[in-house]
Amino acid sequence: MKSVRREVRRHVLRERAGAPRRAWGTAAAVALAAVLACAGCGAPGAGKSATAGTQSFVTEPVTTAQVAALGDVTLRMWADQAEKPLMKSVVPAFEKKYPNVTVDLTYKSFDDLIATVVNAASGSTPPDLFQGNIGYAVDGALVKAKLVRPLDDVAATYGWLTGTGASTLAPARWNSAGTAFGDGNLYGMSPISEVQGIYYNKALLTSLDLAPPRSLSDLEKDLPVVKKAGKQPVMLGNSDQYAATHIFSDLAVTEQSPASIRDWIGGRAGTTFATPGNEKAADTMADWAKKGYFGSGYDGLSNEDAIARFAKGSGAFFVGGSWNGAKLDPEKFGFGALTTGGAGATASPWHIAASSKVTPAAVAFLAALHTPGTGQKILDTGRLPVVTDGVKGANSLQSQTLDVLKRTIAAGTQVGYYDWSATDMLSVMGGKLQEVMAGRTSSAAFTEAVQDSWQKARESE
Repeated sequence: MKSVRREVRRHVLRERAGAPRRAWGTAAAVALAAVLACAGCGAPGAGKSATAGTQSFVTEPVTTAQVAALGDVTLRMWADQAEKPLMKSVVPAFEKKYPNVTVDLTYKSFDDLIATVVNAASGSTPPDLFQGNIGYAVDGALVKAKLVRPLDDVAATYGWLTGTGASTLAPARWNSAGTAFGDGNLYGMSPISEVQGIYYNKALLTSLDLAPPRSLSDLEKDLPVVKKAGKQPVMLGNSDQYAATHIFSDLAVTEQSPASIRDWIGGRAGTTFATPGNEKAADTMADWAKKGYFGSGYDGLSNEDAIARFAKGSGAFFVGGSWNGAKLDPEKFGFGALTTGGAGATASPWHIAASSKVTPAAVAFLAALHTPGTGQKILDTGRLPVVTDGVKGANSLQSQTLDVLKRTIAAGTQVGYYDWSATDMLSVMGGKLQEVMAGRTSSAAFTEAVQDSWQKARESE
């Protein structure tokens, strides 16, 4: 669960028949050289020694012949153990297409992955391809130390910069110093997306003559009706402090520009959390808590317990991420959004080690993750793909969730998660929001405390 909460491109060019074209050169097109000029200065070359100081560019899609030219090689990979269901189908297909490549895949728990991957990437034998984690502690550290290869050329060559999912690349873009993300050079990609929204109990709403809410205004009209009927309006388990911040983010994105939220999360100078929109969202959380819409004892209940209770029929609504849908009966529950789309993000990005000697194989693997076929496999294993073209849900709940994701990406409301903004932001924001909901502090004091923590994080970079 932690891997999905912390955690955020296609147009595949055809290979021509005949002899393979040389797509793996040491020179790039002028435009790509300009794009990567900052990241390439002093950075180790992809597929070259770490001291080469030059960047090898991908100017055309990697061919099977070019991968075969590597000889018999091993593509060493590190991944979150949550990737196992997907990798069970992707890895065998990849090894069949590239028979000279053996994939050596090490799975780590999310906590173990983020605690060890930076050290592993800086070691003498780093994995060639590995997952990081959006934010300063992992991806920021990788970029600062120039341990990962910029992927601007790969994204341009494979058409990831336009079309479905292009906007989801933003969290993996960093400035050259690794002190702000959201803009700059691209250092990673994720084939998996997430979306925030509202699950609803179909039978309960029908019994109360209520239609599924399609906006925050609709939801606020429904909540008192559910409460009056003696039912719990919103099921919440907030012992880990993140569930309430997710509800807050859904409210906050309806009150202000999504771009302003992304800029703040990414660390852009001059931005602030102390906005009228965030204060209003906090006031709404306090109001709902005071009116009993969350029930009682929610701070002592885990998100896992809350979704389990909701699955058994307790509560009319559950506001949270798309990963919760796998635990719900699609015949009994539906999914919608409180905005044009819904808040959300991409999952942990994949990175190519700057010192990898098998970069063509690593690029080919990334390309394999970014296809409609893999997108369908991702959906079939209970998650959401970045590439949604031609992908179809197996039931009504999956189809509704996929539709919300598409509308979210199109609307630009996939802003990311607030706790990406600083290594201690989850505990700071989560704890202060608990105080707001308990009536122990004001929304203004809450936003000021969060902004103060954000500012201190910027000053320490």
